[in-house]
Amino acid sequence: MRTQTFVTHMPDKPGAFMLAVKVISKRGGNIIRVSFNKAVDFHTLFVEVRAEDDALDRIAKELSLLGYLTNELSESKVIVVNIRMDDRPGTLYPVLKILDRYDINISYINSNEHNGEYQNFKMGLLIEDPQIIKNVLDDISELYPIDIIDYNEHETNLDNTIFYIRMGNEIQRMFSLSNERTMDFIRESNRILQMLQDRGEDPDKVFRHVLHLARFIAEHRNDNFDAEISVRDITPNTRLHIIEPPCGSNTYILENGNGLMFIDTGFAIYAEEMMRIIRSLFPDLDQRKKTILITHADVDHCGLLSVINDADIMINRKSAEGLMRQYNRVADHREETGFHFGYSRLSMIFSNYVPPDPSRFRIIGKDVPEEHEDMIKIDTIRFGDISFDVYEGSGGHLRGETVFFSEEPRILFTGDVYINVNGLTGRRAEFVALAPYLMTSVNVNSARAKNMRDALKGLLDKSDKECLVCSGHGSVEVLGPKK
Repeated sequence: MRTQTFVTHMPDKPGAFMLAVKVISKRGGNIIRVSFNKAVDFHTLFVEVRAEDDALDRIAKELSLLGYLTNELSESKVIVVNIRMDDRPGTLYPVLKILDRYDINISYINSNEHNGEYQNFKMGLLIEDPQIIKNVLDDISELYPIDIIDYNEHETNLDNTIFYIRMGNEIQRMFSLSNERTMDFIRESNRILQMLQDRGEDPDKVFRHVLHLARFIAEHRNDNFDAEISVRDITPNTRLHIIEPPCGSNTYILENGNGLMFIDTGFAIYAEEMMRIIRSLFPDLDQRKKTILITHADVDHCGLLSVINDADIMINRKSAEGLMRQYNRVADHREETGFHFGYSRLSMIFSNYVPPDPSRFRIIGKDVPEEHEDMIKIDTIRFGDISFDVYEGSGGHLRGETVFFSEEPRILFTGDVYINVNGLTGRRAEFVALAPYLMTSVNVNSARAKNMRDALKGLLDKSDKECLVCSGHGSVEVLGPKK
């Protein structure tokens, strides 16, 4: 049994949904989620069905025969015009005849009289074929003065009949997505909408955040990828290279002799930009011995795992399980939490994320409890002249979360167990603020997450020496024990 979300486009008449339910029930399908909001879109209805593979295929075919299934995005456009007509009977009819001749629907209309002299008719014209726009406007202008009005995106009643299509078209252009991936985007955006609307959020605000997230990621590619790059000497033989991208996790690279150890690797969408930076730091990268550690299995920390494909991936068992689920295309640990599912899937779509081959995993930690409430030491790993204790958290941020701590020299890699909020400036702070709204919280369990932050403070308090703290997001900082 598997689940599939059908994006249906149903006629706005009684019995349309009942007919779809009849098709699904006849093939033994179980509807586990339905989402429809007429204030957002008059026709688009999302139906998530659980059934056997062959039954899902039959359901898809039958819904398609009904004309309910939409798998491609048309290039529909809404042109908002103002037509000035004489204020007398029958003046609207010739305009309607022109629209009928070109098979154009009106998505919005209102009018107002001006002192009995003329009327202004404001219309939203839904045009499926952009090639005919000029002909339509020319024909109307032969009868009446006509103006093109600038479109106000917040006036959703102008084009809510094609809302998802318009949003999908923008995303498809931004990220060069296939139709299939664009439909995935629409499905997951709707999932986020349904979850947040159930909590009282305004649909317009939800979609503004989704589009802001997408635009932010897209706008920072190529020359706009303004990563901050710095380097620190950790020991006489080991250097730390720090890459802070505009969005996605920080990437840390320890260098000792011919060896490189990466801690987290950012978003996959910036693979080209990141690899240019990394190769500028290490021109002989291909000849280097490389190892990658990840602090947890969120996609914004794992983007280069499949790109730097000649490196061993050292990982604890729980994080490995999460990545294996991604590899097998089933819900990972983040997606087990309902209010995180949609955002996680959107992040994969935006970033073109490819999970790594599990054969590259080198599991660290033995006899680790399946569940625990503490920050527990599970292993020790060595890189050059530095020995790191590996601690596994209780899963407050994400199941399998790990931190890497060296007592001498004192350096701590925290992942997202701890975020240097004060070290997030400008655009980085803007990006980090988007996820908490779209997921309601970046943490799977907020109480556990707080306990894990306290546990990290406890590690620092065990010594009176300062420690270099390298968090998942935000600049590195030097912290001392609590006074």
